[in-house]
Amino acid sequence: MTMYIALNENNKLVNIEQVERGLACQCTCFECGEAVIARKGEIKEHHFAHASNKESCTINPESVLHKYAKEVILESMGLMLPALPDSDSEAAWWTFEKLLPEFSLGLIRPDLIGYFDGEPILIEIAVTHFIDAEKLKRIEAFKSKCIEIDLSPLLNSDIAIPSTEAKQQILENLDNRRWIYPFPQKQSIGQQITSTSYKVTTTLPVTSELQNTSPNWQDYKFKVKGMHLNVRHFASGMVSVNSAYNPEIIAMLKEWKREGIGSYNPKYKSWNYWLPFSEQVLQRLKELNE
Repeated sequence: MTMYIALNENNKLVNIEQVERGLACQCTCFECGEAVIARKGEIKEHHFAHASNKESCTINPESVLHKYAKEVILESMGLMLPALPDSDSEAAWWTFEKLLPEFSLGLIRPDLIGYFDGEPILIEIAVTHFIDAEKLKRIEAFKSKCIEIDLSPLLNSDIAIPSTEAKQQILENLDNRRWIYPFPQKQSIGQQITSTSYKVTTTLPVTSELQNTSPNWQDYKFKVKGMHLNVRHFASGMVSVNSAYNPEIIAMLKEWKREGIGSYNPKYKSWNYWLPFSEQVLQRLKELNE
């Protein structure tokens, strides 16, 4: 099979027409990682060949498109998303504060996690494999926004990968993406949990449960600088901290918000931190506990 795609020195996808001839291309095989030569002669069709002269690898187009889509979103630090279900929002470009590829959140390992206003957004890129019922249940239990981008039409098109046109389809085409969570109200498959401010009446730690569709959490009670802090550690990894007003405590929580992934919820007077930084927050509170 003729190889038209390779990885450059930065591990980015390139096609044969984008690189210099010969070993000057500084590319490796997409499948096996071996060094390749860019053969761009006058007679034969331009293609990559292994520097060792071994037979060409069979390159999986689904894998190429999946990798390229992640590359494009990571480089752009955002993408167009449709209006959220049951909201007054409109389709818009979402610019993420941070993007993490292939990061595990408990039993969920989305293709990308984008953080918007401190909140994790799960991004799933579907080429031939789509979110199934089991994964859907996990996403609902996790209760973070999740978008699925269907790139199967792009796979079956004549659009070159990589290309400007493919990039536009990945970033801007609202017809190939849908919100997996939150569900539209009439389609929700699980009981909605209403967020409320909570009071901790137990000592550390106690496991709590709601209905079968809700995640577990642990409630902690810490004493830091003479002040009582109520902390809830959700199964999703999020850590929520409530504290009576104290300038030193607030300054500390605010600094942690700037340091990692966090936000302040004025309605519930809680400081919320998400993975991976939330684990550091919980550990620090344990160490500071008096």
